[in-house]
Amino acid sequence: MIYTYRVTFETDSTTGKIVVSLPSLNYTADFGPTVEEALENLKELAQGFLEILAEQGKPIPPSDPVTDGVYLSLQFDKTPLLV
Repeated sequence: MIYTYRVTFETDSTTGKIVVSLPSLNYTADFGPTVEEALENLKELAQGFLEILAEQGKPIPPSDPVTDGVYLSLQFDKTPLLV
C-alpha cells in the first residue's frame, strides 16, 4: 500500500541545513544540506517509523489529502514479516 504524507520545510538558522518533517507521523523529522538529501533521509526515517508502528500493532496514520505543497509517498505493507 502507498501512504502519502505532507512535508514541511524550514532552514536551521544555526547550521543552514534544510529540516523536513511529517506532521502526520508524529512530526518525524530529519535534515540535510540540500532539499533532496533531507527528503531522502526523511524517507528512510519515516519507513522505519511505519515498521515500528506495525511491529507494535499500532495503526498506521492514513495518508494526507493531497492539495498544494510537497508530499512524501511511502510503499508499506502493514503485514509484519514472520521470521
